[in-house]
Amino acid sequence: MKKLFGIFTLALSFLLGVARAQVLTPQDDGLLPEPEKFHHNSRVVQYPFLRQADMMWSTRHWERIDLREKMNLHLYYPLKPAVDRRSLFDVLVGGIIEEGTIVEVFQDDRFQIPLTPEKLQQLVRSYDTVYPDPDDRTVYIVDTITVRANNVIAYNIKSDWYYDKQRGEMKNRIIGLAPVVRDPKNPANVYPLFWVWFPDARFAMATHTAFNRGNNMQRLTYDEVFHLRFFQAMIYKEENVYDRTIEDYRRNNTLDQLLEAQMIQQKLRDFEHDLWEF
Repeated sequence: MKKLFGIFTLALSFLLGVARAQVLTPQDDGLLPEPEKFHHNSRVVQYPFLRQADMMWSTRHWERIDLREKMNLHLYYPLKPAVDRRSLFDVLVGGIIEEGTIVEVFQDDRFQIPLTPEKLQQLVRSYDTVYPDPDDRTVYIVDTITVRANNVIAYNIKSDWYYDKQRGEMKNRIIGLAPVVRDPKNPANVYPLFWVWFPDARFAMATHTAFNRGNNMQRLTYDEVFHLRFFQAMIYKEENVYDRTIEDYRRNNTLDQLLEAQMIQQKLRDFEHDLWEF
């Protein structure tokens, strides 16, 4: 009887183990498939409520994220869209032209000259044309020139730093983002392709992840990357009465420009530190 009971217990344990076994398929793309945690189900976390009376001090900075730095490579790659990842440039352009999730697109950093998806399409894709006969106005397309992810060399961000006296901390809120590209036709020409109003681009950025070389299971969405400031940036302009950049008054010396940017950043840290009392 005991022998039969042991056999029954062993068989029951085996059946329960089979029932609990995890069935994996190639579509799961991983050892632990949890579709509810995939990035395409991510939601945009709303900004915390901020009273105007609690903003006792603020300043505005323009910064440049150089994609040649190793700290910023997760914003540059992959150059061609992969199954699970896209570069930040492809996310922004796709959200504007293909998906229509980003509508607040502008030509300038003051957000005064709007760009339609059709106009942006013309900026991203242009054509080399030629008129072989002055009397014949037939246009012949020589080549299609497309601005791609590999043409992006940096990102400009426009953000506000403010001190929240209710929470007792210095906070940063990004309000604008622009890819800086190198012209495929003229490599010496470098310019911001467009500016997006950052709060409007958060949905598209929150549904795409950036590569995390430290832990593949802890990938951050692009929205989280910018809110956590998981990048290296250098200040190239601080709001001032002359409305000029650092390069305008620190000319012909890149070292002085770098030191000036670091001084502005240090001034921001010192201001927060001096507000505390020990």
